[in-house]
Amino acid sequence: MSAPRDSLDLHHVTFTELAEVLRQIFLRHGTSPEVAQVLSQNCASAQRDGSHSHGIFRIPGYLSSLASGWVDGKAVPVVEDVGAAFIRVDAANGFAQPALAAAQPLLIEKARSAGIAILAIRSSHHFAALWPDVEPFAAQGLVALSVVNSMTCVVPHGAQKPLFGTNPIAFAAPRAGGDPLVFDLA
Repeated sequence: MSAPRDSLDLHHVTFTELAEVLRQIFLRHGTSPEVAQVLSQNCASAQRDGSHSHGIFRIPGYLSSLASGWVDGKAVPVVEDVGAAFIRVDAANGFAQPALAAAQPLLIEKARSAGIAILAIRSSHHFAALWPDVEPFAAQGLVALSVVNSMTCVVPHGAQKPLFGTNPIAFAAPRAGGDPLVFDLA
C-alpha cells in the first residue's frame, strides 16, 4: 500500500536545477550540447509554467525518438538568408527548437529592419508547446505568430481512424508595463 500523498517526502528543485538535470539526460541519450541546452530550457520552461504535458512528461517521447533514430539529436540546423524578410532553416532531421534558436538573432534583425520577418523551418521534429518559441520575441518588443502543420492524429466523434491534425498555433505580443500577452492552442 502506498503512503498518503501528504506524507511523501517531496523535494523541490529550482528552474536552473531542473534544466541542468534535463540537459544531462539529453546528453546521455545522444544529443549535442547545443541541442541538449535548447531542449532542456524548453522542457523546464513548460514545467515551470504549469504545462506538465509539455514539460518533463515529454522526456520519454524525446528519448524514444532519439533511440529509434527518428530524429537526429546532433543535427546542426542550416540557416539560409533568403530575402529582406525571409529566413529558411533546414533542421537536418533534428528538433525544431534548435532550428528556431539558430535563426532567432537574424529573425529579430530582419523584423526590426523590414518591419516583418518570416521563418520557415523544414525537416524538423516538434515535441513541444509553442509559447516558449514566441514569448522571447514579445520580450524583445515584437509580435510573433507561429503555426505548425500536423499529421492526422485526431479521431472525430463516431469515426474509426484519425482525420484531423492538431495544427498548433501560438502568438505573443508585448504589453506596456506588464508581461507579454501569450496565446498557445492546438
